[in-house]
Amino acid sequence: MNDFLLAFDVGNTNIKIGVYEGEALRHVWRVATQREMTSYELWEVVGRLLQRSGIDPRKFDGIVVSSVVPPLMTAIREMGERYFGQSPLVAGPGAKTGLTIHTDQPAQTGADRIVSAMAAVERYGAPVIVLCLGTATTISVVDDRKRFLGGTIAPGGMISADALLEQAAVLPSVDFMDVPKGISLSTEDSMKYGILVGLAGQIDGIVSRMKEEMGLPFTVVASGGISRLISPYSKTVQHTHPDLVLEGLPLLWRLNR
Repeated sequence: MNDFLLAFDVGNTNIKIGVYEGEALRHVWRVATQREMTSYELWEVVGRLLQRSGIDPRKFDGIVVSSVVPPLMTAIREMGERYFGQSPLVAGPGAKTGLTIHTDQPAQTGADRIVSAMAAVERYGAPVIVLCLGTATTISVVDDRKRFLGGTIAPGGMISADALLEQAAVLPSVDFMDVPKGISLSTEDSMKYGILVGLAGQIDGIVSRMKEEMGLPFTVVASGGISRLISPYSKTVQHTHPDLVLEGLPLLWRLNR
């Protein structure tokens, strides 16, 4: 059966909204995360996107959510119940994942990390190391017994860039649309290269240590908003899926029906 699903990946910077028909991702939208949005304000955004795509809200079989922004969960639940007639399925404690959450405090593990790990295991099997490259850089480990073992959390690349600009007043702001491929002569290109290669080197160092410590043939998968920027500079990333959390949400739905 091809369930028609509305999926939300709520991150610190952006909310990714996906429409699934069965396993096919038909639409993806990104909107800025606003932590204080009401259910009506959220509906104004989501309803407009659906209307522009000719999608009837009553058509959905379910709503599934991964969120790292707790203040928005009330708005999402109220929106689902009021405007869709659905109680959203939320990634978190009590939800079936197909993984054993083998950490000290499973309830505190980020939903995005679990859902992206589910998607990576579905695609590539276990063991797998999953990078989520967004506001934060998280590196998550799933061993060959499908145990989620946690990993590392560090400031994301854009946080590092913002801190550099804030603390060094004479440096210019830069964008990353045109990234240099090597050592650069201009200040702007030097900053771009330093930020991206620096983050890739951090990732490679951590992943290499994890592989050495565990001694397992890990597949390394990168996801998140800046994964396509970082992956070309990494020596350890094998696959890149920027929307890996969205890919995992239909899996979560099917496991918990």
